[in-house]
Amino acid sequence: EISCSLVGSEMCIRDRGMRLRTVAKLGMVLSVVLFCTAVGFYGFAKLSLTDKSREINLFSLVPADCIGVLESDNINYFLNEFPQLNYSEELGNFQFPGLFNYVLGGLNEYTTNTAHGLSSKMSRVVVSFHSPGTPRDQVVYFRMGADDKETLGDMLLERAPGNFSPKKEKYRGKNIAVYPLGNDDFLAVYSEEGFYVVSYQKSLIEKVIDTREDEEKALSNDPVFSKAMQKKKTHNFLTLYGRTPSMPFLQDNSSCWSEFDFHMNSDVVYLTGDTFMPDSCGCVNQMAEKLKNIPDIREDSLIISADKDSMADYMEEAYERNSRTLFNECVANLSRDAAFMLVADMNKISRNPERFEPYLPAFLLENAPLFHSFILSTQLSVVNDRLSHCLLYTSPSP
Repeated sequence: EISCSLVGSEMCIRDRGMRLRTVAKLGMVLSVVLFCTAVGFYGFAKLSLTDKSREINLFSLVPADCIGVLESDNINYFLNEFPQLNYSEELGNFQFPGLFNYVLGGLNEYTTNTAHGLSSKMSRVVVSFHSPGTPRDQVVYFRMGADDKETLGDMLLERAPGNFSPKKEKYRGKNIAVYPLGNDDFLAVYSEEGFYVVSYQKSLIEKVIDTREDEEKALSNDPVFSKAMQKKKTHNFLTLYGRTPSMPFLQDNSSCWSEFDFHMNSDVVYLTGDTFMPDSCGCVNQMAEKLKNIPDIREDSLIISADKDSMADYMEEAYERNSRTLFNECVANLSRDAAFMLVADMNKISRNPERFEPYLPAFLLENAPLFHSFILSTQLSVVNDRLSHCLLYTSPSP
């Protein structure tokens, strides 16, 4: 029996006879947001930047005005896990825009060819996304071990056109190395003991250096973002943080942060997490009121509802017809305790994404065509002044 139930800030998925499979590239997400490219990620421990004997906190390098961050403690795991998924061939043409594809994909290929792979330190990565949000508005941050010092530079030199030594520039006493990529494009690299920082835009590298020199400008000091970072992560995690509510209709400003933890199983990719808000804003109560204004919609391959009685009826009806379609199976497996549900054939969403803008984060809509054969199931729960979400992509059996 499968069910997606929301308990506090955690969602659990029980097995209801449906094999779970997952998609990891979204995971990887979704980059795109990874957007950037990147996906960034990483392992965050509250470690001092000035204590060189300890690992650096990469979030202390991220400018606080970023619009999103991707974090993972083991990007190598996701790069290698994706080809093993049941539907990896279906998603095989997906390309993450920007740095993720160039830097992480390039490093993975380069280190594989040199027979040693990414080190455990370099596999811990963070990617920050900046306004206006194009694939060029990204920064990738790596932890760096003692044996990693030349790895990134060697990879970039190997890919540089012709014989080339990186151009060296100075900013606030720090060195920025600029590598040509061909097509009149360049990559800017800033490194010190323990970390690499990479971006297509030298101006973004300069913002990172400003943050390095003035820690109060760092994302790690953002009081709302810090709430999300206090949650403990398991090993091999990939989490996207966005300066947005999980459902856009709930809030019009950017005072909150939402986390999306990516999980993979054999048939489903699912994203779970909470939305974090300022302590004094009363946002959860406002969001609960907005849920009451959601229209109740029932169409072919689409259900949207925030009415408890309607949701219970839809689930009961689908349960009685559970064996007929994957859509009905997904509806039947949802939690009876949620405050909102949306179940839709992704084909329907990809054909008319504007209709779903109030209900789905932008990065999911941008990647909707990739998952055209999947069923999307979404639920929200408001418990103890906390807004939690669970989004599942379920693929048809091969």
